[in-house]
Amino acid sequence: MLIRLLFCIWAFWFKVIAAEFQPKVTRTSDSTVFYVAAFDDSTTLLRVQENGMFISFDNGGTWQEPNGAPSGVMMVDIDEHHRHDRAVAQTKDGQFYLTEDQGKHWRSLASPIDSKEYLYCDLDTHPLRRDYFLVRCTKCPEMEMGSSQLIDLHKRDSFMPSCQEFSYVSNNGGKDFKKIESPKHEPSPDTEYLGVTCEFASKSVESTLPSSRDLIYCFDGKMDKWFDNDFTFQTSGVLFYTDDFGKSSKVVDQFKDLTVSNFEVLNSHILVYTLEDRFNRWSASNLWVSSDGFKFSKAFLPTILRDMDTYGTTEDGLGRIILPLYVESEDDNRASQILISDSSGLQFRVLELTPEDNMEFSILEASKTLKGTMWADLMSLVKGPRYSGHPSFDFHQVSKISFDYGSTWSNLKVVASPNHRKDLFTCDINDVDHCSLHKLFGDSLPTETAGILMTLGTVGDGSENSWENLMTFISRDGGKTWEVAFEYPCQFAFGDLGNVIVAMPFSPDEDSDPQSEFYYSLDQGKTWKEYQLEVPIMPTELISTTPDSSGLNFIISSFSLTRDNETPPGSFFYTIDFSDAFNGEVCGPKEFESWYLAGGECVNGAKYSYSRRKQNSQCLVRKLFEDLVLTEEICDECTDKDYECSFGFSRDSNGVCKPDFKPLSFSPECMKSGKDSAKVKPMTKLPGNKCRKELKIEPLEVPCTQGHTILLTENNFNSKIQMYQYFDTKQDETLIIDTARNGVYISHDSGQIVKRFDPGENIVEIVFNTYHNSYAYLFGESGKLYVTANRCQSFAIAELPHSRQLGLPLEFHAKDPNTFIYYGGKNCKDMFSPSCHPVAYITTDGGKSFTKLLDNAIHCEFAGSLFKHPVDENLIYCQVKEPQTRKRTLMSSTDLFRNDKKVVLEKIIGYMNTGEFIVAAVPYGENELRAYVTVDGAELAEAKFPQDLTATKQEAFTVLGSETGSVFFHLTTFDEPGYEYGALLKSNSNGTSFVRLQSAVNRNLFGMVDFEKVQALEGIILINVVDNFEKVGTKTEEKKLKSMITFNDGSDWSYIRAPPKDSDSNSYGCNTKQLEKCSLHLHGYTEREDVRDTSFSGSAFGMLIGIGNVGEYLLPEDQCSTFFSRDGGETWREIKKGAYQWEFGDHGGVIVLVPKNSLTDRIFYSIDMGETWSDYILQGAKVYIQDIVTVPGDSALRFLLIASSSSVTGGSTKTFTVDFSNVFERQCSLNPDRPDNEDFKFFSLGQSDSKCLFGHQERYLMKDNYDCFVGNAPLSEFREITKNCSCTRADFECDYNYVKARDGTCTLVEGLSPAGPSDICKKQPELIEYFQPTGYRKIPLSTCVGGLTLDGVLSPLPCPGKEKEFKELHGVKSAPYFFTFLVFFLVLLVIAWFVYDRGVRRNGGFARFGEIRLDGDDLIENNNTDKMVNSIVKSGFYAASAIFSSYQLLKRSMGRAVWKLSEKFGRRSGPTYSSLLHDQFLDEADDLLTGHDEDANDLGSFLAEQGNFEIEDEDNELPPLRAPFTDEPHMESTETAEPVEPVEPVEPVESAEPTETAEPSSSPPQENYNDEHHDNKDDEQDLGAQ
Repeated sequence: MLIRLLFCIWAFWFKVIAAEFQPKVTRTSDSTVFYVAAFDDSTTLLRVQENGMFISFDNGGTWQEPNGAPSGVMMVDIDEHHRHDRAVAQTKDGQFYLTEDQGKHWRSLASPIDSKEYLYCDLDTHPLRRDYFLVRCTKCPEMEMGSSQLIDLHKRDSFMPSCQEFSYVSNNGGKDFKKIESPKHEPSPDTEYLGVTCEFASKSVESTLPSSRDLIYCFDGKMDKWFDNDFTFQTSGVLFYTDDFGKSSKVVDQFKDLTVSNFEVLNSHILVYTLEDRFNRWSASNLWVSSDGFKFSKAFLPTILRDMDTYGTTEDGLGRIILPLYVESEDDNRASQILISDSSGLQFRVLELTPEDNMEFSILEASKTLKGTMWADLMSLVKGPRYSGHPSFDFHQVSKISFDYGSTWSNLKVVASPNHRKDLFTCDINDVDHCSLHKLFGDSLPTETAGILMTLGTVGDGSENSWENLMTFISRDGGKTWEVAFEYPCQFAFGDLGNVIVAMPFSPDEDSDPQSEFYYSLDQGKTWKEYQLEVPIMPTELISTTPDSSGLNFIISSFSLTRDNETPPGSFFYTIDFSDAFNGEVCGPKEFESWYLAGGECVNGAKYSYSRRKQNSQCLVRKLFEDLVLTEEICDECTDKDYECSFGFSRDSNGVCKPDFKPLSFSPECMKSGKDSAKVKPMTKLPGNKCRKELKIEPLEVPCTQGHTILLTENNFNSKIQMYQYFDTKQDETLIIDTARNGVYISHDSGQIVKRFDPGENIVEIVFNTYHNSYAYLFGESGKLYVTANRCQSFAIAELPHSRQLGLPLEFHAKDPNTFIYYGGKNCKDMFSPSCHPVAYITTDGGKSFTKLLDNAIHCEFAGSLFKHPVDENLIYCQVKEPQTRKRTLMSSTDLFRNDKKVVLEKIIGYMNTGEFIVAAVPYGENELRAYVTVDGAELAEAKFPQDLTATKQEAFTVLGSETGSVFFHLTTFDEPGYEYGALLKSNSNGTSFVRLQSAVNRNLFGMVDFEKVQALEGIILINVVDNFEKVGTKTEEKKLKSMITFNDGSDWSYIRAPPKDSDSNSYGCNTKQLEKCSLHLHGYTEREDVRDTSFSGSAFGMLIGIGNVGEYLLPEDQCSTFFSRDGGETWREIKKGAYQWEFGDHGGVIVLVPKNSLTDRIFYSIDMGETWSDYILQGAKVYIQDIVTVPGDSALRFLLIASSSSVTGGSTKTFTVDFSNVFERQCSLNPDRPDNEDFKFFSLGQSDSKCLFGHQERYLMKDNYDCFVGNAPLSEFREITKNCSCTRADFECDYNYVKARDGTCTLVEGLSPAGPSDICKKQPELIEYFQPTGYRKIPLSTCVGGLTLDGVLSPLPCPGKEKEFKELHGVKSAPYFFTFLVFFLVLLVIAWFVYDRGVRRNGGFARFGEIRLDGDDLIENNNTDKMVNSIVKSGFYAASAIFSSYQLLKRSMGRAVWKLSEKFGRRSGPTYSSLLHDQFLDEADDLLTGHDEDANDLGSFLAEQGNFEIEDEDNELPPLRAPFTDEPHMESTETAEPVEPVEPVEPVESAEPTETAEPSSSPPQENYNDEHHDNKDDEQDLGAQ
């Protein structure tokens, strides 16, 4: 009892003594301190301040200038590899200085460069060789020294042209440096050179790479810009190495055909990033990993690396790679994921830290001293309201902790502190899932203590984080629980391994006390004592003078907040000494306890503990420079946590390792087996794991045949997928998937990883912006609009106007992505309320605010943004529906309907835009309509249809597009449900007059037409016509469809030539040479389940796929096969029996087929542009493939299959992502100077003989090597017109009021007259002149020159009102010509007078002309001038005599000829222009050709050659490729039509009496026609062989 009493008295007395203890504090005043650095295991400090660098050898007690210290030091760093004695200082001019004796002496290093040319240089030292140095210098244009913090010095990650980086190496301690040069650097004026970046292959003393100590890896990058845009780049990066300090360098052979974009050196691995597509600046990247520094293997990632930063890449305690990914978008938003590898470093998985893993910034940190402990900070930024034009942001942050190397994660639990009030938190801290600690983002936790940690943070659910509410927290159990240390943020530092803690508020008035103070604790943060300072300061830095936290000294750098005259302002430097704490008592063995990591749980097969002082002990450890010692206890039982999934396996939602077929075939077991399968254990023990009793793991038989080239990723949805759509960009492969019950999912990698978008409400509609491809809009059922401008990387939330959602689409501005129109219902208690009416609202700020545009508007268009030459760029059209009626009006405005409000059309059915035109449907009469068209918004003109269609009841029409400068139009001529068909029409360039191309073209009940215009190939169109339209019109027969094709934009049509054999090399059951009875027929748009599916690809030039049959008519789809064409539809071949869905990838380099409407377990693919086909087995049960899709540009190597496991319309769906990126070993090489190389060739497509289409021969650059992939190589930039051809009949179409006759000529419609000048000039106001109509007009796309001229053989005439401009265009300006003539005349007059004076007058004048003798003896010749003049006179005399004689002879001959002609023909008149237009021909047409080109380049010659267009060689077995054009719906027969006989023109009669028609002249001899036909056989083929 007495002993206990004495002990209590002693403890009380000791506490009194301890309570009276205060640390020793010393203050000095000096210039502003920038930085303080401490050598490890030393009392020496370095300090950089305004006036230079200083050194202290006594923990900051005294300071002095170091011996040989450089002046102008702006930065000093302790060498991370030699922290005990080496430091590097850098001066303002970029010079490096080195100390190797803790700052006692300094020496300068040789400067490798002229520092004035470079922005910034940094120096690396070698962890094992002290005399190896590596200097990297960055040079940036138009930037000054010292601004390095403003730029990103790691641009090589994304290949953005900016700064250049160069590397220099020294192996003699910095005495000299050698520049490291790339072995493949080839400078070019068109190249943006990025420089050379190098790193030592040895990262640290802990490096396990067996590579040479002298090995240095380097990266050399450049970017070529080929064309005048921001997107056509070719990037090229080279990875090379040197092992002789730059004397020589070698390219890493494994990457010689790849484009390296970056590399990183870690302790156990070297990472290399390569671009999948060097022609896309946003290309996906591949990661290659080496564990020996020489051999690299491709890593398998769960997502696509694209446009990302990889800062913070590190390794955990097991050697696994931690890969944080940061993706930047166009509006500076970021998204991030954290990937972690297995122990091999080759298979990665996403670290699932939050339910949706939705974050924009993430940091993952592994503790160096707490085995298995990892911290993660996750933060997202949500845009708030704008202030002063700038957006504000709300920070949402979550912090996580793991004690088992990332296997499981938990929130940071907060416990109540007895020293703080209970209402400190706004949430229940017992509910750790919704109320936890979220530490300051990026705040590193100290790890030099035995589980004693401090951090700054806030408490909540992470949705509201504000730096204003930061508090300081402490933990004594390694982060398992946290309590509040201070209710405000503090700086802090540890001493004596955590037994001494110093904390100081950032601001002196944080504790409501304006005086500055710091706090200290001697019981591991349980209690705190305050130390008051004399003056108010703002601390800039608080550190322990011993980096391992074993010492008892601290320093505070600060600047004064004093504003009076007593204390001068400046910088204060404090030293704090706790050496006298507890009277210098040293803790004995009984004062220590064992503290177990992870709460005593086994971590990687062992329990770990530290020995630390008990919290209430009245002593200090006082073991200066001694590190903590970790104690290990081996665990007996092994658990699942001691294992990781084997290579080729991944954990499912239940934590079970299941086969992952994507990497499985690359597993060591499969690679070694050489068979179709192998036995693999699904789990393997973690590296370094020490548990004794291992689990019994049975191997599984897994397939090894798949995956060597094609990778497959499967995702399951417990709901039907009802919508899916890609964003049409090159930046990534993002798509949105909408399910019926489980909401919306987003994937950025073609469906490999899908994440659920959960805004807290159901999404009822998704709309994509049709003009700005990165924008999409998701409608919430509560009235919120979720807007993404960066392909779902982030969303802004907008409040829609308070109205009922009507389901009408948004209308977008073609040029401003922030401007669009939304339709809402006002006064709508329900949709049938009488007062309910629509209102159009407009936003110009991306949805942040809306204003009312117009009441009752149901369809508006920003017309001014659509037209090429709008009447007003602000023009808006709106369709307005009058309440309680069916009347709709078209209105326009140029000021958002504020003051300008015009009625354009009083009554309409509706209107639409085609991009170049706006077409409105106007009611006409009873149940009819008319079409009105505008190209600029100034006027809507009625579309004039051919006369024979004007009487047709116009009940419906479909606008089919306007890609070639004309509107294609389908006018329904019979619209009974199930029997619909109509005429295919094509307009002139302003869309107001139409000619008919084909009759009875098929359409369906919904207005869809069997019309498909092949993109990227000019003039190729596929249609289906109703062959038995007469009987269909009476509903006595079902439709019999035939497919037709045109190669010149509709001027000529033919049946599609069938292949000679089927896919089994068997003949078809009909004669394929008789196209009328045996041709290829293809199912068209009217039967497509998804109208986005096309038979062609805009990037796969010439490739077409369709489902059809060979025969007389089109058969049902289940009786059809799948056909393929490589030449734009000229020739076809059957590739599969049965109906298949298809998709193109890599510009047609990859084609995938899947069976349609049938269960399957495989897909079929071609990687040689359709030449051969292979199959790929999908693992698992058979499924219905509902669709196969890829990016809209068809340039990707990944495809997404939408599949149903139960039925075609099953309730559950799965997706497969099929990745062909590993199929090709390299990307095709494209040289812009010589694009026609071993990988690419130019091909001509179009008509088979002359290859002329639209008047020119055009070549397309296409892949010619099947061993490489194309990617985003700009092949379309190399399309070129190689020759402008002579004009032929194929370059012309029939003009308005003309129709193509059976002989191929254009004839005037009976009862009509040609269009007058008012029609021509009014429709094209810019015209100055016009030609009288000939019945023909040139196809707008044709560039032909010379040759046949059908559209203007006479002289041009001025447009009404343009006579003055016409004269200026064709008239001769008199003044220049007058002066020129005057000068010439005066010179000639002088010469003539000289000749007359010297040669005529002096020799006797003109009277002696007849007397002059030819020998010239009597002529006066005194000199050479006289001789020359006399010669001129004699020559002139001879010429005049000859002309006079010829005139007399010609006069007599012409008289006789005129008399003979008069006798023979009497008074017959010559041809007139109107006679030609009415098919009147001259018997002697050669009269018109006198003096003309042999090519017969006028209308007369063409008409003379058209008489026998229907003549065929009876011996010719093969009918013409192109069927004759006719306004009849189909070709009745293949019999030869009789030639049109020429008709003599009517003789003009002057009297008013009716004239008599002249008798037709006799036909030319038949044999002459045959000869002419034979001679022009090739040309006839071009013209269509009518």
